[in-house]
Amino acid sequence: MRAGIVIADAEGLDALSMRRVATELGTGAMSLYRHVASKDDLVTLMVETAMTDVPLPDSPPRNWRHGLERAAHRDWELYHRHPWILPRVMMTTRAYFSPALAADSESAFSSFDGLDLEPADAFRYMFMFASYVQGVALILVSDAGAERQSRTSTKQGAKAPDGAQSPLYEPGAYPRLARAMRAGADPWDLDSLFASGLAGVLDGIAADLARRYTDTV
Repeated sequence: MRAGIVIADAEGLDALSMRRVATELGTGAMSLYRHVASKDDLVTLMVETAMTDVPLPDSPPRNWRHGLERAAHRDWELYHRHPWILPRVMMTTRAYFSPALAADSESAFSSFDGLDLEPADAFRYMFMFASYVQGVALILVSDAGAERQSRTSTKQGAKAPDGAQSPLYEPGAYPRLARAMRAGADPWDLDSLFASGLAGVLDGIAADLARRYTDTV
């Protein structure tokens, strides 16, 4: 599984094949098929291995906010390490059977212990939270793919695109957009933007929890 993870981390899932993994292991593809039935099964095992490389917390959260914060940063670290996991597993409404993924979600849901939430409300908050984390992570994953493609193009002699030539930066073309982009995204600091946006999402959940408590008093 480690050989597959190394390939996917460096080149993406499109570069992964049973033959490629077998070559990396110094064996024949048929030998690998005796252990893993298909590429899909291989990726499933890779997901389990990759997720267990980022350990779950070994203590209960101090409160719901602390629990969601550490869940968010754990997933953010996971996407940094293994960007191929996000589109493969996380971005879907279909159930994906994975003991490691189930344990990850169970740990995140434990953040709500003691709040006496209805299961549907806990799901709604978690959906809001996970949608933010995964939404920003899509930018991270997209950037990783673009950087990988740029390195490949550079090796092949192609010229990388020059962002400074974008119409965005022409004087007076889009003044509001240009000022905002220069102030907040020049250069992009996704880690800081992620932390700032996460705080806003958790503030929204806190406000909703406070409103719900007031309505029941």
